Amino acid sequence: MRARAIALAGAGVLATWVCLWGVTPFADHLMRGASPAVAETGFNVVVFGAILLLAWGLGRVAGVSWRWTGFARGAAVGLAAVLLAVGYCALAGTLGRGGGPSASFTLPLGLLVVLVQVTAEEAMFRGHVQPLLVRAAGAGVAVPLTAVAFAALHAVLGGVEPVMLANMLLGGVLFGLLALYRGLGAAIGAHVAWNGVEQLGVGLDPNPGIGPFGAAIDLDLSGAALWGGTTAGLNGSVAMTLALLAAILFVVWRRPV
Repeated sequence: MRARAIALAGAGVLATWVCLWGVTPFADHLMRGASPAVAETGFNVVVFGAILLLAWGLGRVAGVSWRWTGFARGAAVGLAAVLLAVGYCALAGTLGRGGGPSASFTLPLGLLVVLVQVTAEEAMFRGHVQPLLVRAAGAGVAVPLTAVAFAALHAVLGGVEPVMLANMLLGGVLFGLLALYRGLGAAIGAHVAWNGVEQLGVGLDPNPGIGPFGAAIDLDLSGAALWGGTTAGLNGSVAMTLALLAAILFVVWRRPV
C-alpha cells in the first residue's frame, strides 16, 4: 500500500512535468498571432486544463477524494499575507506607483486564468500528491516534500533566484497546511487570493509593468533587491518570506484540535 501510494504520487509529479514540456509547444502554436490577453488565456486553459484533468484522473485511480471546503477561509489568509508583504515593501521604501494604464475590461478574464492555473496546481500537488504521501509517510513528511516538488516546478518555469525558490517552498508549505487542516478549497482560496491581488489587484507581477490583463492599481517595486527591486519583484523579496512565515504560523496556531 505504501509503495503504491508513493508510486502514484510520483506519477502525478512526472505527469505534470511531461504535460508542461509536451503541451506547452502545442499551446504556443495554437495561440500564435492572438492578442496578448487571448494568447495568455488560451495558453493557460490548454496547459493547466490538461494538468487538472490529469490530477482528476490520477486521483480516481488512487482513490483520493477532494475536500472543496474552506475556500473563503483560505482566501482570507492569502489576502492578509499578500497585503502584509506589500506593506513590508512600502515600509522598506521600494513600493511606488507605476506608469501602466488603468484597469482593463479584461480583468475578469485574468481572474479566470488565475483560477484555472491555481486550481490545476493545487489539485495536482495538494489534492493528489500530498494525500498519497500522507498515506505513505505521514503529514510531517508529505507537506514539505510536496512543497519541494511545487517549488521545483516553479524553478523550471523560471523562478531560479534563491529567495524566490525559498518563497515558492514556503508558499507550498502554507498551501499544504491549509489543504491538510481545512481542505483543498482552502489551499485554492489562499493561492487565488495571493496571485489575483499580486497580478491583477496591484500589478506587482510582472515587475515592473503589468500583465496582459491589466491591473486595478499599477504599483512597481524598485531599489533594494531583497525588498523586491528586481524583475522577480515581490516573489523574490524577503517581504514575501516574512509574510509567508507569518501566515504559516497563523495557520498552525489556528489548526483544528
